[in-house]
Amino acid sequence: MSWSWSSSSSRWPRGPRPTLFASDRNPHEIRGYAVISRGPLVTWPFDVSVYAGLVLVFFGHAWLARGAPDARRKHTIYLLAGLLTLWVALETPVDTVSDRYLDSVHMLQHVLLAFVAPPLLLLGLSRAMAARLVRVPGVRVLTEPVQAQVIAAAVMIAWHAPPLYDATLSNEGLHVVEHLMFIASGVVLYWPIIEATSAQARWQMSPGAKLVYMLLATLPQDGVALALIFSRVPFYEYYTHVPRLIAGFTALIDQTVAGAVLMIVGKVTLAVAALVVFFRWFGAEQAADRGIESKLGVR
Repeated sequence: MSWSWSSSSSRWPRGPRPTLFASDRNPHEIRGYAVISRGPLVTWPFDVSVYAGLVLVFFGHAWLARGAPDARRKHTIYLLAGLLTLWVALETPVDTVSDRYLDSVHMLQHVLLAFVAPPLLLLGLSRAMAARLVRVPGVRVLTEPVQAQVIAAAVMIAWHAPPLYDATLSNEGLHVVEHLMFIASGVVLYWPIIEATSAQARWQMSPGAKLVYMLLATLPQDGVALALIFSRVPFYEYYTHVPRLIAGFTALIDQTVAGAVLMIVGKVTLAVAALVVFFRWFGAEQAADRGIESKLGVR
């Protein structure tokens, strides 16, 4: 297989140079990008460290559950769903496409890591399991509501700043750190609102306070998303150099879609959590009212 490269000034800092599929045509140059005559557009990544991390979390969960009288099968199911989400984000073409072609898919990867996997992992904990976790030094302090909001906001804003965002795409080690911080900040953010873990906090938020907490949690991601959606220039230089997988799908359009993904998809789990909190609150109020009416003899 032969290929040609027409622009020596263009740089591909991470992984092999991206390619375009050229069907049965002879290799030739298109807009300064490498073109191949045959071959896959994207590949499935295989990172031993990712699989090792997933296995480590699974057995860590099993160790926590071993001494927990309230551990149930549902907790294992939630954990497996969280691990599956991490696998989809890191070990499927989602990772390849995000690294080499599309910022919008890269943003989807960030949403999976920061907003989808963490609540599923936390739902995998019973109260007794969470109580064992908070004995780890620093866990209780970092997962209090105020600290959790600050940490999650700082991580979201900092890693989407253009210098850091571009740097992660040229430095594999930094990219790994970014992903780990998204996962960790997501765990910290959701800790005060998941029932089993919030029970371990010193500040026990009321249902109303939890709803306000979740509303505030959307502000940093909305700020980043709106900046991406309404910008008239691409923020991230890396994605201005990549091949276009879809004709006319420019770097600016890709960035706009990325902002929409962050704003819309990123809110789904927070919205679901808010609905659960609201209906539990509403149900508790209804039960309390019925109890009062019963004592007063009101039918």
